[in-house]
Amino acid sequence: MSADGNGDSCHDGQTFDGATHLGSYLIYPSEQHAATAWPSSKELALIILNQPIPHADTSLLSQLWARADHRICVDGGGNRLYNLGKKIGTLSTYIPDVIVGDLDSLLESPRAYYEQQGTSVQQISDQDSTDFMKSLRYLDTVRRAGKPTEDCIVVVLGGLGGRLDHILHTLKVMFNNHLKRQMVIVSDENLTFVLPKGVNKILVNRQVDGSTCGILPLMGEAVLTTKGLRWNLDHYPSTFEGLMSTSNIIDDPEVYVDSSIPVAWTSEFRPMP
Repeated sequence: MSADGNGDSCHDGQTFDGATHLGSYLIYPSEQHAATAWPSSKELALIILNQPIPHADTSLLSQLWARADHRICVDGGGNRLYNLGKKIGTLSTYIPDVIVGDLDSLLESPRAYYEQQGTSVQQISDQDSTDFMKSLRYLDTVRRAGKPTEDCIVVVLGGLGGRLDHILHTLKVMFNNHLKRQMVIVSDENLTFVLPKGVNKILVNRQVDGSTCGILPLMGEAVLTTKGLRWNLDHYPSTFEGLMSTSNIIDDPEVYVDSSIPVAWTSEFRPMP
């Protein structure tokens, strides 16, 4: 999703020393745009939450599955993958590496089938963390034990639909992890990720990125300056209680956001068939 700035040039010719975010190019790298190539030093973890798998009628899941180094279902996410596989005939194609959580939602048929196929089923009964948090801990301490967390990009399917408390928790986990890992959340309508404090460049993929976007100051007052949007901001204070840049329009292939605190970036997403 992001990479450290390396002295690239901005679209206005100035030197850029911030964080570059690949956004949807993580899923659809462009051969014509070298900057969008998958970072060779990075692994990919695909996490499926217990919500309807977004864009199941497109190639999105197969694209991510083929590239993923770690394929993790979070508790009832195993049911979602199992039911989708039975529905579209891909049951034997998508076999997760692990199903992890307190397992209060995982049904017996999916569990038995995946265990027979070699999936590890890990019950973690810690009630002070959610299943989403458990999956990230398992990724860090078991699947990738001893490796830097920043060397693995996490793509999450689901998490921003359904119950409001679940949505807010997903956003909280995303913010709490933004300094140690790159994470992008895919929902039915959007791609969402954190822009850290400072200057950020977002690469826009016109093939799949819709025009509508938002910058959400969920951690307090953010002073925002932007370039590349229809309605740009110039050192403008943005708060949850006051002005928020929602329903803005992406005009340029590169969007720049300078923020005084971490903020959420969300934009429309229409995956390829």
